[in-house]
Order: sequence, then structure tokens, then C-alpha cells
Amino acid sequence: MRVPLFSLLICIATALPARAEIWFDPDRLTGVAGAFCQQRPVGEVIAPDTQAQKIDLLPDIPDIIWPGAAVPAMPGISFGIRSVGTTADIYYPVLIEVTHPPFLNSGTTRQSYVTELGGEEPSINAYSFDTVEEMVPGPWRFRAWHNGALLYDVTFRVVAPELAPGVGDSCGGDFMS
Repeated sequence: MRVPLFSLLICIATALPARAEIWFDPDRLTGVAGAFCQQRPVGEVIAPDTQAQKIDLLPDIPDIIWPGAAVPAMPGISFGIRSVGTTADIYYPVLIEVTHPPFLNSGTTRQSYVTELGGEEPSINAYSFDTVEEMVPGPWRFRAWHNGALLYDVTFRVVAPELAPGVGDSCGGDFMS
């Protein structure tokens, strides 16, 4: 009787909705992870350790519309972490490291840039699918480091759009290059 019960538990566990694998240093940050509609950038910052060699600056700090781990691989979607400090302390420099499955043409699996986190105002560290090459399914992990200490660690699952129904349906896909 143990084998069928074990099989039943496996089936139930795989049928449950996925939650974001998220960890924040509770003494420094709190936040939410998920997806939102891509915004038109208002500027950029040079980031040589990224595929695009830059980080886009957004007009405002977007809300996470679809919290959770499942992100559809589709144009017009962005996903990441919206965080705020648990104190007024601002952390700089913070290394944001994003690891993901290999991009289709370049084989890129890691990107990073430097920013600041914390304080009383929210910030966002996110990824937007700008090219078809970037829309690779699998685990995408975001980590934030300050002076060797981990501030947050979040893993998303990029999936085919039909595996994340409703997420990003209202987003336009006219941002692709």
C-alpha cells in the first residue's frame, strides 16, 4: 500500500500551483516576486556583464501584478523582485546576479550589474524579454549581494505561455527588438 500512496502524493505535489522560491534577509529587506507588463524605458545605465550591455531605467517602480514563480516566455512581460528596506539603511554597492538556461544563440547563462537596495522607497530588479533569444524556459535565479552577504535569493520558472494562464495576457508585445 505504500507505493500507491507515494505515487498519489507525487501526483498531488506536482499538481499544486508553483510558488516563488523566495528568500529575503529579514533584517534588511522585504518584498514580492512575480511578473508585470514591460514598461518603455526612460533611460539606461551601462552594464557590461549583461547580454544587452545596459540596464533600462523605468519611468516608475511597477507593482508586481502576477505574484509567483511561473513566468510565461512571451513578448511584453517583465519579471523580478520589488523590494523595500526594513530600515532606512541603503545598501550600495549591491551586485544583482541573474542565472538562467543558455540563450538560444549566444549561450549566455549569467548576467550581473551593480545597483543599490534598501531604504524606505521600493525598488525593482527585473528582467524583460527584449529578444526571442532570451525567452528560454527553465529556472531563472535572481540573487542580490552586498559586501558578500546575500540580501535576497529568488528562483522563477520561465514556461510556455499556456503553462501560466492569465499571466501577461494584458501585456502588449511591441517591445521586441
